[in-house]
Amino acid sequence: MMGTPANDDCSRAHLLRDVSNYCSSPRQFTNEGATASGYDQPGCFPSFFTEPDNDVWFKFKATANTVNISVLGAIHGNPKGTLQNPQFALYMGNCSDGLWEIACIGDAQGYNIVETFINDLAIGGTYYIRVDGRKGSTGSFQLCVNNFNPVPSPSSDCSSAVVLCDKSSFTVPSISGAGLNRFEIPMGICLREESSSAWYKWTCDQTGSLTFTLKPVNPSDDIDFALFYLPNGVENCTQKIPVRCMASGEDVNTSFSKWSRCSGTTGLRSSSNDLSEEAGCQDLDDNFVAAIHMKAGESYALLINNFHNTGNGFSIEFGGTGTFKGPIAHFVVNKLKISQDQGLWVKNKSSFDGGIKKWEWNFGVDAKPATARGIGPHKVKYHSSGKKSISLAVETNNGCQVTKVRQVTVTDPPPPPPKPVPEPVQEEIVNEEILTPRTGEEAPSDLPAKTTKTDPSVIENNEPAPKPSPSPAPRKDTTLQPVDYMVKYTATVYFASDSFNLEKKDYDILGKVVDLLNQHPKYKAIVEGHTNNIPDDKYCDELATNRANSVITYLNYKGIAKDRFIRKILGKDKVFEKEENKYKNRRRHQKAVVRLVERKDD
Repeated sequence: MMGTPANDDCSRAHLLRDVSNYCSSPRQFTNEGATASGYDQPGCFPSFFTEPDNDVWFKFKATANTVNISVLGAIHGNPKGTLQNPQFALYMGNCSDGLWEIACIGDAQGYNIVETFINDLAIGGTYYIRVDGRKGSTGSFQLCVNNFNPVPSPSSDCSSAVVLCDKSSFTVPSISGAGLNRFEIPMGICLREESSSAWYKWTCDQTGSLTFTLKPVNPSDDIDFALFYLPNGVENCTQKIPVRCMASGEDVNTSFSKWSRCSGTTGLRSSSNDLSEEAGCQDLDDNFVAAIHMKAGESYALLINNFHNTGNGFSIEFGGTGTFKGPIAHFVVNKLKISQDQGLWVKNKSSFDGGIKKWEWNFGVDAKPATARGIGPHKVKYHSSGKKSISLAVETNNGCQVTKVRQVTVTDPPPPPPKPVPEPVQEEIVNEEILTPRTGEEAPSDLPAKTTKTDPSVIENNEPAPKPSPSPAPRKDTTLQPVDYMVKYTATVYFASDSFNLEKKDYDILGKVVDLLNQHPKYKAIVEGHTNNIPDDKYCDELATNRANSVITYLNYKGIAKDRFIRKILGKDKVFEKEENKYKNRRRHQKAVVRLVERKDD
């Protein structure tokens, strides 16, 4: 029997150190022997009440703003593992304070492969990948992650091809169609016509060699290519001269073992000697042709074609000593080290002879603003400490895009004010307004909070604890008024067992709540006090009340008026856990949840 995988839990997630065109070896990872990790069910996973949770975890730090993730299992004809019906979710945050689901995909059709693209990652942020199998499936799999700054969407015609201006790797999720002219390929080369194609062009800046590796998103697809020299420059595709051509692939009527070397990854490499490979799989074919030697000032065009016409895309990684001509993306900051209470100025210093028409900024994790457009300068502040990555993407007049990333250090702010002592709220606000559920959803009191977990192996001490301050009796002169609200933001703070005291980490979370309430005067804050279901009912209700009061007292201390709070107490009778999970999941309920809402009729 296989043991538990090392990355069975979020806290032991396998670190992917380099996610620039990363692919594990086939069958390198497995979820066999995995156990439930205790986190809430992702949005696209079938219910954990009907299917077991056999998840394993991975993590990476974003170095670019887009990521392509693939999990490949028992693919028909070209298996990368034994896992069937794979599924995965992507989170941001951290294992102890909270995870936020930002993407989820599952294989419901039995292709045994899932892949997706996620944009607008915060550069420098840590992201978690949670892999599982539907229908209780367990087995080995291959994981591929490519974190990159995207180029514009591809064109299927040379005349409108995307212009590349550096050799950064990238992934194209899908390609379809052959453009306006599917026969623009010169006659007499290994490719006859286009089926699903993408064209790219560039001009050599520094003389040197060029290699590249093309990988199909679906390993079963046959990716072909042709490389051309453009004698009239990058803007003119007439009279293009073929210099390399690759069309090898399936050798019909023979077994896969006979032509497997002609499938999958393809490209240019230094160790190859042939200039072209025809369709099929000849004796000396290996799916690669020889590298080329570029000269400064010369322009080239690359046609990439999915022969199987499935619509799936590819990833490309460039190599060699030659470079592509493009702008220099660059910016400066007024300080390399600031504290959270200081502003940082960033100033563009990018340059290009052909002119730059677009500047797009991403200031990283917990930045305000998070992004900006335009040449600047721009001012930014941060709500958390640590290393922060700032990126600037510039685009030239001919559509060429490059990105620059650099780091600054943000230190902790001065010590916070003394921790306020929770005082009873003088008015019970919960009965003044009732939330009307939105169409197709449960009332906000039952909305899922952000997925959060602490170590399930720690069993709560159930010995008698000091009784918290008594709660005031509810008002009896209130009137129920149906009010329709929209939830705009949700924050969660977690408490130690039998405690309603806020800790230092909670001030950062509640600080964001204060900022949003100050920015949006019409917002109200529903403050929910929660407990687990282990002690008796009375004790749970009192503890839940005091947890809500602690949050309300702190927000009021920070200047938020008491009439903007709606207190809700969710004690022991609001915890729905199976008896066998009572102790395992108890800490996920030791919390207060703040939901910022706005009336629909405002």
